[in-house]
Amino acid sequence: MTLTYGSMTGIDTNVLLRAALQDDDVQSPLAERVLSGFTKDSPGFITMIALVELYWTLVRKKGLDRTHALLFIRRLVESESLEFDDGEGVVRALTFAEEGADFADALINSMMEQFGATETVTFDKGASERLGWKLLSA
Repeated sequence: MTLTYGSMTGIDTNVLLRAALQDDDVQSPLAERVLSGFTKDSPGFITMIALVELYWTLVRKKGLDRTHALLFIRRLVESESLEFDDGEGVVRALTFAEEGADFADALINSMMEQFGATETVTFDKGASERLGWKLLSA
């Protein structure tokens, strides 16, 4: 695959999964090659939705330890050749997740902050405790 100089290429979750899992003899090396081919001038682009899907699949479907899944995402975020729809929000979410919050909840929290929500309501006791959300009860 040849990338055009000065372009930005979106990356689907399945490409990230093949690179993270190294579980396919054909697709995994191709995913690695594509990811390593991005540059600052021609970056790859990853959405928060793709990150949530990646994390969920790695941890819930593939049984990967959450620490390793978060480490893989951290490496993506620290790459100078990848862009994100809200890179600062992803970094904040990773920090919360590395301290014990659910990664998806932490991303939701980052989006709430970005758009000025002053309070987030939930039925999730863990999210309430870890992220300061208002726990709803009857």
